Amino acid sequence: MKAREALLSIEEIVKNFGDQKAIGSYYLEFSRRLEVLKLAEEYCRHGSTVFDLGAQPFIVSCAFKKMGFNVTAFDIDPEPYREIADACGVSVVRCDLERDELGVDNADCVVFAEILEHLHYYYVPLVLSKINKALKQGGVLILTIPNIASLFRRLRLLLGIQPQYSFHVHEYTMKEVVALLREAGFEIIKAYYSIVNDLTYIDADPEEHLRILSFKDLVRIALKKPTKLNILRLLAYPIVKLKSDTRQLMVFIAKKIKGQTLQSLDRWN
Repeated sequence: MKAREALLSIEEIVKNFGDQKAIGSYYLEFSRRLEVLKLAEEYCRHGSTVFDLGAQPFIVSCAFKKMGFNVTAFDIDPEPYREIADACGVSVVRCDLERDELGVDNADCVVFAEILEHLHYYYVPLVLSKINKALKQGGVLILTIPNIASLFRRLRLLLGIQPQYSFHVHEYTMKEVVALLREAGFEIIKAYYSIVNDLTYIDADPEEHLRILSFKDLVRIALKKPTKLNILRLLAYPIVKLKSDTRQLMVFIAKKIKGQTLQSLDRWN
């Protein structure tokens, strides 16, 4: 099953077993998750072993399963959405990435999407070392993270407003993430600023999010629902289209080229 078909196929599972937060996330973040799944199609061999880290509400994990991957989902608190994972036949492991070892070393691919910014930066090198250890030699890491230097973050800072999202511990620039990955034993295969969030993080009816494919769709929805957010996205789009480093999302594809021997750090109280 291809990425888009797989993601669409779990819509009813999320509706049946998820809460309103998970259902809303399924639609709002559909395009972002689809980008990750398409990258896995490109860089992860079909049927290979994939670890999805920080996986709840297990939407991506379920899609991986539908695509034919051997997927294991790791999360610090899987219980609220375990029924979604169970409905897809996804194996789930409770794991605090800052505290626990993954305990495995046979992954062909690891997906680490929208998680790095939730970790304390003191532990980030250790967590990346654990991911390195979990991968086979030559294994691939797919990592996505918000861009602290995005257009709207810069505007907030100019207005004297904290630019970082309130639920994030620490956000990063492209250069910072590249340096962290290299120090953890990875070779950067590809690093880019994705426009997907600038196009799709808008006010729209749930099903509309499944059909946003181009700027024309953004214009259509903004005309239909001219909210403040939609107008701002519409006005900002030409800027983020031309100047890629102002986009909201950063994407990294990295390959394990050497092992990591970073020792565990004492956890702060």
